[in-house]
Amino acid sequence: MIYFVRHGQTDSNVNGIIQGQLDSPLNDEGLRQALITANKLKDIKIEVIYSSPLKRAYRTSEEINKFHKVDIILEDRIKEQNAGSATGRKYSDATKEEIEDFMNNPYKYGAESFQDLYNRNIEFYKSIEDSNQNILIVSHSGVWKMLKRYNSNLGINDKVEEIENCEIKILKP
Repeated sequence: MIYFVRHGQTDSNVNGIIQGQLDSPLNDEGLRQALITANKLKDIKIEVIYSSPLKRAYRTSEEINKFHKVDIILEDRIKEQNAGSATGRKYSDATKEEIEDFMNNPYKYGAESFQDLYNRNIEFYKSIEDSNQNILIVSHSGVWKMLKRYNSNLGINDKVEEIENCEIKILKP
């Protein structure tokens, strides 16, 4: 099985800030969420944890791993999308035109395209998808969406289900 958990809440989540690869720590609620998720997963055999190296994901991984005591492998390919100059801005401050321009011209903003994000996420996923181990991935909502699209044979812009902070999803039964 391959499980996926999105990191716990950060102040940037609460304030509607575009985090991208901003290295935001968990806030108190995020730590509480991580503890709850750890308890939900404690009786599931997890043999390896792959975590984004960003603080919010790694700290979530550490809490979950208190029950499993397995290797946490930091994996750059499952970092959130690089949002370039949009990083640190409020979502609500961006106009519809700016969002559209960003989506169509991410390099103009020093950002990573959806295709770039998809390619690195799927390169990682293909390296583990045939494993016989029970794997946990702790990462970000953008990564969840790309992996879900891949597993559902969807395009990179097709709509998929959202994932909440510290929500547990199954990527591969």
